[in-house]
Amino acid sequence: MLMRYLLILLLVITHARAESLEYEAARYQLYRVPKQDYARLHLRWLDAKGQPLSNFGALQAELVAEGKKIAFATNAGIYERGPKPCGLTICGGREWVPINLRPGEGNFYLKPNGIFYLDDKVGPGIVESGEYPALTVRPRLANQSGPLLLRRGVIHPAFRAGSPNKRQRSAVGIVKATGEIVFAMSEREDRVMGRVTFHQLARLFLHLGCVDALYLDGDISQMTVRPPVGTVFTPNTFAAMFVVTE
Repeated sequence: MLMRYLLILLLVITHARAESLEYEAARYQLYRVPKQDYARLHLRWLDAKGQPLSNFGALQAELVAEGKKIAFATNAGIYERGPKPCGLTICGGREWVPINLRPGEGNFYLKPNGIFYLDDKVGPGIVESGEYPALTVRPRLANQSGPLLLRRGVIHPAFRAGSPNKRQRSAVGIVKATGEIVFAMSEREDRVMGRVTFHQLARLFLHLGCVDALYLDGDISQMTVRPPVGTVFTPNTFAAMFVVTE
């Protein structure tokens, strides 16, 4: 009886991490990772054979083989052909892709861009990419993307409140007061309220209590929460993926 109660409690807590939110005429899906769940947050890119996982289906199969399940998953930062992440990628404490400080075209290179990391001793952080090499952290996971939405509470200088450029977008932020990690994605299925500007997305994270937030990706973005084993996912291609395991 006690085990059944604990299982029900676990399911309630897991679902409580996920929520829908409407803010400033936009609709978002959120997933929160509190401090007690840091150890269950991972970044995955390659499978056991060294090949890109590329999608939620392959990620789920890999985890099942390890005796784990997906509590939550979402695609990480922008990638290039491969699929290979465009910038710094650290999975399980190992650096697979080095930091990328080169100039270029596209969202990833809209400076300042940034790096989200999680060090099991000092916790999570989001910094401008150029600041990262001077840090003394030893992240278990790190993901470089761009542009930064917020740095120390300041919205990226290239963003405009009245911009007509509305797309589906996803990002990650850190709540200053609690250290909670928040993943947010504008609603994929709502082609009106689910399409937002960079400035809107940055304001959402300010509303959530974040002073640092990093854009992850655009129209391909997806989230999944506790999918049953064997779920057939919508075809998509990702590089690295964030996953909370159970």
